[in-house]
Amino acid sequence: MGKDEPYEKDGRWYIDKDPNDKLFYVADVTQQLADSATTAVSFEAVPVGVTLLEKGSPQGELGGLLPVKLDGMGESGEDSYCIFRVTCDNGEQFDRTIWFNLVEN
Repeated sequence: MGKDEPYEKDGRWYIDKDPNDKLFYVADVTQQLADSATTAVSFEAVPVGVTLLEKGSPQGELGGLLPVKLDGMGESGEDSYCIFRVTCDNGEQFDRTIWFNLVEN
């Protein structure tokens, strides 16, 4: 697992994040889109405890890769996450949340 790859812990998806990093983070919803036989047409990023610097467009197979550039993080790291609110071409909507685990490099 690479530094910025998500991992599951206690039923949540996490990515390690240094509060000083200004990096792109990507939610991968490809499998959920494939299971619903649809594609992502857009998404909204709802950051909590982090600052949204830039939001890209859905990319990759089925539009399942959702990039956002984030900065900052709460001092304790608790309650730092980003909700990816996905709109599909078949009209479905769903959320995927990535939580951030505080690490200092």
